[in-house]
Amino acid sequence: MSVHVKNSTILRTSALLTLFAVLLIPTLALAVPGSGDMVSLYSNNGREMTELYNVIARICLVILVLVEGVLIFAILKFRRRSDDERPRQNHGDMRLEIGWTLAAAILQIYIGWITIDVMWKTEIIPENIDITIEAIAYQWDWQFRYPEHGNLVSDDLVIPAHANVKLEVTSRDVIHAIFVPDLGVKMDAVPGRFNYWWFNADGPLNQVRAQNYPTIGINERLYPSTRPDFMRMGDDASQRTISGLERQVTYLGHSRQAPELSPYAKYNAVEYQGVCAELCGKGHYDMYFRAVVMSPASFRQWVHDKQTEVRDADGPAIFAARCAVCHGAEGLGAGDQFPTLVGAARVTQDTEKDAHIGIVITGQGVMPPFGGVLNDAEVAAVVNHERTSWGNAGGLVTAEDAARVREALGQPAYPAGGVEPLPSAELMTEGQRLYQACSTCHGNDGRGLDIVPNIAQSALVLGEPAGLVSLLDNGRNTERWPGEKTPMGRAMADYQVAALLTYIRNSFGNDAGDVQPHDVTRIRSEKR
Repeated sequence: MSVHVKNSTILRTSALLTLFAVLLIPTLALAVPGSGDMVSLYSNNGREMTELYNVIARICLVILVLVEGVLIFAILKFRRRSDDERPRQNHGDMRLEIGWTLAAAILQIYIGWITIDVMWKTEIIPENIDITIEAIAYQWDWQFRYPEHGNLVSDDLVIPAHANVKLEVTSRDVIHAIFVPDLGVKMDAVPGRFNYWWFNADGPLNQVRAQNYPTIGINERLYPSTRPDFMRMGDDASQRTISGLERQVTYLGHSRQAPELSPYAKYNAVEYQGVCAELCGKGHYDMYFRAVVMSPASFRQWVHDKQTEVRDADGPAIFAARCAVCHGAEGLGAGDQFPTLVGAARVTQDTEKDAHIGIVITGQGVMPPFGGVLNDAEVAAVVNHERTSWGNAGGLVTAEDAARVREALGQPAYPAGGVEPLPSAELMTEGQRLYQACSTCHGNDGRGLDIVPNIAQSALVLGEPAGLVSLLDNGRNTERWPGEKTPMGRAMADYQVAALLTYIRNSFGNDAGDVQPHDVTRIRSEKR
């Protein structure tokens, strides 16, 4: 009798534990921070994959409950209640077997159908690609090259919002994998070949926060993140600080220490975390980057800023950020793969100056080329740091030396500044859009209303652009242009001011020529 009671107790306990697992564990999972929807919610591809994941997860949960429920029912109904009892024997039921076989087959077909549909939408690259970016991985960092923008190179993936972006993903050494969870981007980076991915990312949330579910287009919705918001810079960017803990555990990593503000805080942009998802060596932990989605106008301004920026050529800082992870902070390296810089011929002998510069520009072995990342002044600065540190006493080089070696190697010029002019058509299109805010006072024909001046054939408009830039930035100019004028230019980027001026200087019968963003940059810097 005691054995029977013991067996019954064990059966009841097992049944209760099984019921607990079936009903409570899925419920608890929904309460875990970050659970529920996947995080790939900020791009078209991401939402397609997230919805597929959620559908299949629900199907699996229903199957779990059904199977475990039937199992519990069978255990309780057909269990052996005493030692001498022989439970009723069942040898199958044709209707049940045909039923669950057909149900499983239909379910598999349905899952296959919706999966192939999502694969088609996310993996087939559309014809109307707006921008192509090369994502290049190496031990242990990323470079993002923009062929359509003069082969501009960035450490972060910066893209315009609501544009079809094509990524051409490759690696210079071992297998890596680019992974941006929020945007649904995941693709292996394989040496010697290109893999392709495309996506269309949502725009910044500066005006309306994500939790309000703003509508941004037909049948398109922004979803709130289930994770902390420390990577997204919105209206409160000026108040944002990054804690010591975040410095250690966020995407900024060892070689990219967190500034007090995002370097993209001045743009209308939102940031996400990017990482390498393939274990690729000892520096794998540090392969983080920012994926920055900007409004189209901010993206064009960022391109202009990158092409014209004049950076401080700080050799020690450049070495710490880009070289120390392989060569060590003291330049000692690590074996043949990462050779020592202490006492090496190329960093101590004057006859090896050009070779030293060439290695930095074009790379060598597993070392990536930095010619597209560092301008001539920065190349010279990091070379000089290596030639005068750790007991080395090599001769110094100049930015002119770097430019000469770069040219001899057939590399594109990269002085500390310089930019290709933007096409007139692009400036005119953007300027026409911006002028809509001006037409309320100046009229659609530029002839003004009441006391508002006529900008058709105006001497100020036809003259040097500095006067118009000053008027936009400072407002009323009583000497050249009477009447009240708000300083609307203060809220406009250099690119936007250039586009607006180009439009009004070439419309309404005016023919004064284009104004480039770098012209506005120069004028504004001279006024400070």
